[in-house]
Amino acid sequence: MIQESRSIVFTEDELIEALIPLLDAKEVSTSKQPLKVETAFDNEGEVAVTYFPADGSDGVSFNSREIGAAVLNHCIEMGIPLPRGSYKELTLRGEEVALIVRVESGIGTGEKGES
Repeated sequence: MIQESRSIVFTEDELIEALIPLLDAKEVSTSKQPLKVETAFDNEGEVAVTYFPADGSDGVSFNSREIGAAVLNHCIEMGIPLPRGSYKELTLRGEEVALIVRVESGIGTGEKGES
């Protein structure tokens, strides 16, 4: 079976925009740019993000499940198509968070020479 794979890479600004609902829920001010946003893989190999607010207060950490939900919701709000039956995975491309979307097609399931 053939797989189509697409990467949606989030710049730091786009990631912050996607995280705003989570930051608001934790009562973290987003009125100013953060001091920094760190992305990394945690001990289980999952994507983790730490947001360091502009006011110098402690960083706020998000796990892969929270980040995944935030970027999926952001894609929906921005009108970025995400096929329902697709496999979705978070990873890092350098220091940027990427959502990998994979779709399997029925092409290639027949025997050699069939179409």
